Amino acid sequence: MPDLNEPDYESRIRAQIAQYAKPEALLKLPPIYHYWIAKHIRPRMCSVFGVSNVLLFYAGCAAEAFRQPGASRRIISLGAGECVHEISLIKKLLEMGETDFVIEGLELSPLRSERAQANARKEGVQQFLEINESDLNRWVPSRRYSTVIAKDTLHHVVELEHLFDSIHEALEDEGIFVTTDMIGRNGHMRWPEALEIIQEIWKFIPDHYKTNHQLKRVEHEYVNWDCSKTGFEGIRAQDILPLLLERFSFKTFLGFANLPDIFIERGFGHNLSIDNPRDIGFIDFLEQLNTLLIDLGYLKPTMMYASMTRRRPNAPPPRYYRHWTPEFCARIEDPPRDLQRATRGKSGDYPAR
Repeated sequence: MPDLNEPDYESRIRAQIAQYAKPEALLKLPPIYHYWIAKHIRPRMCSVFGVSNVLLFYAGCAAEAFRQPGASRRIISLGAGECVHEISLIKKLLEMGETDFVIEGLELSPLRSERAQANARKEGVQQFLEINESDLNRWVPSRRYSTVIAKDTLHHVVELEHLFDSIHEALEDEGIFVTTDMIGRNGHMRWPEALEIIQEIWKFIPDHYKTNHQLKRVEHEYVNWDCSKTGFEGIRAQDILPLLLERFSFKTFLGFANLPDIFIERGFGHNLSIDNPRDIGFIDFLEQLNTLLIDLGYLKPTMMYASMTRRRPNAPPPRYYRHWTPEFCARIEDPPRDLQRATRGKSGDYPAR
């Protein structure tokens, strides 16, 4: 893990800023990703959150926080980038009848901060948005907020303990911390139990599935690539959920993903077509296998949507999918290495909570 006072940290900062300097050059998520989300994940969102997309999830949490006695009606968004999501959230809250609120966006890159301000002016919502530059590894809040947002941000942070303590301090007593993020192995690598399955799958999938569009190469053998080598991508992803469990009380939680990740994300996902029944069938098969193995505790989710409050000893239990509590989904110890042990004493169906 890089030291914040070492030259390596500053070089990673420069790499992180450079990575997002030209957003139009970034490879977009493929259509197969959106197919997978719509078919397999949105129904689970409805069962846990009562809404079927991330924007409504965030808007609902913010509106709930606004209703608390003495709420400040201020939101802070950590790692806000060009504030595309924040501007959409502002519009949704206005649509819901909320008018007296402010979203403060914290962003590391001066270039992205400038673009965020330009985007807000273009959309006519600049009065609802403040932009401040900050390194989240060093951020100390100067006030409290009714809602703290971290959308796809936490897996870029080195000093998670510091950041989570700062978020806890920044939350009002009845405030809500809401996040969507990656919680798999550091660098978005596969854990050994998932890697073994992916390598076996690699033996029978067609060769045209094996082109890595991000690294611009064909991988005849799957490479367990570490994305955290230069910047901060997935730098401490595996620590996120265990540390959240220590510091916050969950209101809602949805863990999901693992095996499908490889074939729906930017690297290999563009090889599959939503117009090809075989490609669709392959993703459906992977999700069914993945769900079964998470059910058994053999695999752990690599993504999460969650809302939390400040740590409370007598907090009510959260809403979650099936029996997949935050504790169940945290990979703190190695799982059983054979399925007979994993399935021992586990049978029957688990209803959504």
